[in-house]
Amino acid sequence: MKSHQHGFTLIELLIVVTIIAVIAGIAVPNLLSARSNANDKAVIAALRALVTAQQMSRTNATIDVNRNGQGEAGTLSELAGFDVLRGSTSTLRPAVLSATLGDLDANGYAQVHGFYFALYLPDNTGRGIIGSQANLANVDSTLAESCWTCVAWPRDINAQGPGVYFTNQTGDILVAKHAQYSGTNNPPSAGCALLGVPVDQIQSTMTAAGASDGIGADGNIWFVAP
Repeated sequence: MKSHQHGFTLIELLIVVTIIAVIAGIAVPNLLSARSNANDKAVIAALRALVTAQQMSRTNATIDVNRNGQGEAGTLSELAGFDVLRGSTSTLRPAVLSATLGDLDANGYAQVHGFYFALYLPDNTGRGIIGSQANLANVDSTLAESCWTCVAWPRDINAQGPGVYFTNQTGDILVAKHAQYSGTNNPPSAGCALLGVPVDQIQSTMTAAGASDGIGADGNIWFVAP
């Protein structure tokens, strides 16, 4: 009896490999783009939740270090119930912010959805300082009643793509679509999207921080996020 062995010829294998490569070349960029867009939407949602949390905290005077009845902006860790509230001996219960935003690294950054988040509070000169335990003694309680900022930028711009987000006490969510901030070696400054102030300041006498098509203190063009 004769046995017949069947297999692919070299030409057939090359054709199959070529087809797979073409499909992958189409699918992978689309997959990365979809993931990037999903991360962007999640970041915007997180910043909106932060704005609501800050408004609740300030309205309820959850943090009132100077005891004047005016609530002060909280840090990510305070609002998420991780750290003892300034001027208090207890943590916030129930927390008004997701625990993922309250888990800070050594730099004072939260890491969520492929982005770093940094919340800034004012010192006595109006300069923004990271809202971390190490800096709380330098937070000006009076200025913290009226201003704070938060920025979110890619952990790896090559994986996520450009796009940096900013919000503050005005409640506007801004985006700089072509900013090149990436990782911990190149973070955005506290007042990057503000107009009329130095880049590290978070005080502004203008509402221009929420204006569309405005050039921020860092030189990037900022738009109101959709």
